[in-house]
Parts: sequence; structure tokens; C-alpha cells
Amino acid sequence: MEKRTNNSEVKAFTFNALEGPSTEASKSLKNFEFKDLSDITSVSLKPTEKIIRAEREAESKTQFKMDSVVRDLRGLSTQEKDDLEKKITEQVERRLAQIREQAYREGIEKGRLEGVDAALKEAMQKHEQQIVTVEEMIMDLNRQCEERLESHRHDIYEMSKRLLKWLVFHEVKDDGYLPKLLEKLILEMNQRQNLVIRVNSEDFKLMPQILENLEKRLGALTNVRVEPDLNMVNRGIVLETENGLLDATPEAMFLTLDKLFETVVNHSG
Repeated sequence: MEKRTNNSEVKAFTFNALEGPSTEASKSLKNFEFKDLSDITSVSLKPTEKIIRAEREAESKTQFKMDSVVRDLRGLSTQEKDDLEKKITEQVERRLAQIREQAYREGIEKGRLEGVDAALKEAMQKHEQQIVTVEEMIMDLNRQCEERLESHRHDIYEMSKRLLKWLVFHEVKDDGYLPKLLEKLILEMNQRQNLVIRVNSEDFKLMPQILENLEKRLGALTNVRVEPDLNMVNRGIVLETENGLLDATPEAMFLTLDKLFETVVNHSG
């Protein structure tokens, strides 16, 4: 058996640069940067119209009844109002079409017997009277809608107040909240010496680093004393200066919100 000689030469494989030779495409390469997800601040939680309608149908078929605040927040009340207004508009348009058709036919019939002018005049008078009746019906339905909205006004205010409080708690949990808050309070009081800063016991450990970073932006802060407040549960700051005292705790913010909404409700009532 004839043996074949393999004359292939074995060469070492060398990895070339991934970018390849310098071309116009390689010049356009840019470094990829990961963006901070915290920049995404707008998240839509509102359900679709289809989901809202399915929830309304399920509610009507069972003994389950949603709370009015939940209905407003989920959009069920808004969809019910829109459906009611659409239904009213369709009924009014259908009724007006019937009135016009009836008036037209009556005009033709009477025109044949008594003359076109006299019949048309009588039909138009009747038509106008029917339109007035429909307008009165629309006004009555609008009044009913306004009364229903007024009955839920207090619930809407309560829902808005709870949402604002939730946003405050969400902001307080951010790591950068305390330094930003302290800087804002100092600039508002316009005083950088003889300061007494009260925080909770947990944030008390962070204050030396926070003050050091703050002085790099605002300049030197002299005669500053930081005290832990054992009665302070949530993250916040009470700043005492020669010009006065600022309470920037969540509890103080909630008290201000309660008074604000109470004034709005009483004024609306």
C-alpha cells in the first residue's frame, strides 16, 4: 500500500486585534457607558382601559365592592363617568335624529294638505320645543354628574394627601437625601456658624462625613454641634440657629400637609 507524505506545514495561530485594520467604521467606535437607572423617574402604573373594564365587569358580577378611593386611583370612576357621558351623547344624538326625521315627515305630509309653508312652520315649532326638552334633560344629567363628583371630593383629597406622604417617605429613603436637606436648610437660614443639628441616632454616625463634604461646597462651618435625638424615628433634621429653628422631619411635613388639605376641604365645603 502506497504511503502518502503530508507536506502541510503547521503554523502557529495568532489572534488579530478585534478592531481590525483602521477603517472609517472603526473610527466611529465609542466607549459604552452604563446609565444610572435612578434617572428613570417616570413610571406609568395606570392600567389600560381594557383592564379597567374587566375589573368593572367582575365587580358587577360578584358581591365584591371596591373602596371609592381605590376606584378613583385605578380609574374605574373616570371610566364610568366617560361611559355615562358617551351613552348620554349617543342617546341625545339618536333622539335628535328621530325628531328631525319626524319633523321632516310631518312637514311633507302637512305640506301636501295645507301647503308647504304652513306645515313647515308648525313642524319647526314642534321641533324646537322638543329640542328644548332634550336640552333640559342634558342639563339635569350634568347636574347629577356634578353632584356625584362632589360626593367623592373628600375621598379625592384624602387619596391625594396619602400619595404626597408616600412620595415624602420614598424621597427620605434615598442615600443622598440627608446631605441635600442639610444644605437646603443652611442656605435657607443664611447662617454658617453657631449651628445645632439634631438627627436620629442612626444618621448621627454619618454626620462627620456629611459635614466635611458640605464644607467643600459651602465653605467653612464654624461652631457646629451635632446631637442625636432619641425621639426622632425617621430620617430628618432639626436645625437650630441664632435666626430660628427649622423642623424638617417627616412628621412636621405631614402635619403641614394635613393643615393644608384641611384648609382646602373647608374652603371647598
